[in-house]
Amino acid sequence: MTHSDSPLIAPAQPRRVLVIHNPTAGRNRRKRLETVIGHLRRLGCAVETRETRCRGDAEEIARNACADDWDVLAAAGGDGTVNEVVNGMVAGGGGLALAVIPLGTANVLALEIGLDPKDTRRIAESIAEGPARTVHLGMANGRHFLLMAGAGLDAHVVAGVSTALKRHTGKLAYVVESVKQAFGYDFPELTIRANGETYEGRMAVACRGRYYGGPFIAAPGARLDRPKLEVCILPRSGVAGAMRYGLALPMNKLSSLPEVTHVSADSIVICGPRGAPLQGDGDIVARLPAEISVARETVDLIVPE
Repeated sequence: MTHSDSPLIAPAQPRRVLVIHNPTAGRNRRKRLETVIGHLRRLGCAVETRETRCRGDAEEIARNACADDWDVLAAAGGDGTVNEVVNGMVAGGGGLALAVIPLGTANVLALEIGLDPKDTRRIAESIAEGPARTVHLGMANGRHFLLMAGAGLDAHVVAGVSTALKRHTGKLAYVVESVKQAFGYDFPELTIRANGETYEGRMAVACRGRYYGGPFIAAPGARLDRPKLEVCILPRSGVAGAMRYGLALPMNKLSSLPEVTHVSADSIVICGPRGAPLQGDGDIVARLPAEISVARETVDLIVPE
């Protein structure tokens, strides 16, 4: 996360940490979680772990967590788990800080705040002692998101990816599904309305952070602590367009392609095939047409020193 003037709040006493763990996130991550929890306890934190069993559990646990019992909700899983925890925190009325134990496939939030998913000691030190920074949430058709919301090919890939293949192969599952979708997807036109203007594209992503899909910068001007959406609109269709963007992204050149439009806005509307999926933080969170905006709600996110 880049520097801002938002206040940093350091802990006055050992933190009470409730870990919300998605056991299906990532591959062979149980040992990493146990190591982080061990470090937290050695740092003086009171720690309890609650495991999710199905979609929606993390949100329910976070919604029912009480600030009288806990200081921090630590989402242990991927960005989808973080998304559920955030929505639960908002519904529960706040009062708790959010932390992340990155165990997922992409771990985009960890990248945004400078956490190495393999550095268990630094993850624990951040949760136990790191300052909390106020970050702004996005909202898509009433559902909150933290990182990004996108329509077009990426949403269809998220909707179609095999959960079993993702569990066993990680990011390769998205590559497989992207290739399959590129040859079978018809790339319908999307209309994006922002700041009183209308734009057309085949894919649109409203970013709250810089990174997309991993350590790949899609929106260089985006910041979690800035109440703006940075929207990337990609106009090309077909296999050639998908390959062009798919190659530019890992080279961090997507934002510099001449045909890619960048729009900074408080809110946007994406229209396209009615009922087409909209992905948020790597899960399907809404359907088109979608109204996406900066939410009134914020969360206090614990970041490394």
